[in-house]
Amino acid sequence: MEQQKYATKANEILTWLEHNDAGALGPVIEATLQAGMTATTDEDRDKFWASVRSLCGTLPKSPIRRGIQSSLTAEMNACVDSVINRIENAFASIGEADLILDVMHPRQRGDSIGHYDSIESWAADQAASVKRKLMAAIKDNRWDGLLNGDNLTGMALPAPKTDNSEVSDSE
Repeated sequence: MEQQKYATKANEILTWLEHNDAGALGPVIEATLQAGMTATTDEDRDKFWASVRSLCGTLPKSPIRRGIQSSLTAEMNACVDSVINRIENAFASIGEADLILDVMHPRQRGDSIGHYDSIESWAADQAASVKRKLMAAIKDNRWDGLLNGDNLTGMALPAPKTDNSEVSDSE
């Protein structure tokens, strides 16, 4: 891997680690990335990158993205991931799981008819909903994709929907 490409990818992962908890693997991944920065050959950088990919693959939410590159910056992606992970953890640890699973149901469509399997599947669904809202807020310029000093989004509210069903006084 070319040095510039490695540096770009490594900095994206390092930014993600600043905003997200990788547990005990965080320092290991960071040290491996830093060691790869000092590698002198493309072959050596490939080996370091393979190690980083392997380590990140063991995380519940990997910072390594597959598919089409996001239009968001690395820091924005890291902040979105951080909010989603925190939301999912908050919902997964909420009390009264049996009651929640009894009254909260997924959309009833062909692939998901019935109840949630567990509080974790409900939490994952809530996190997916939050991700859609975060991405919409970025698209609508209501959020810059970064977290403030309190580790919150500071997202602006969406514009209220107008109700076109009001009858005018002239009728």
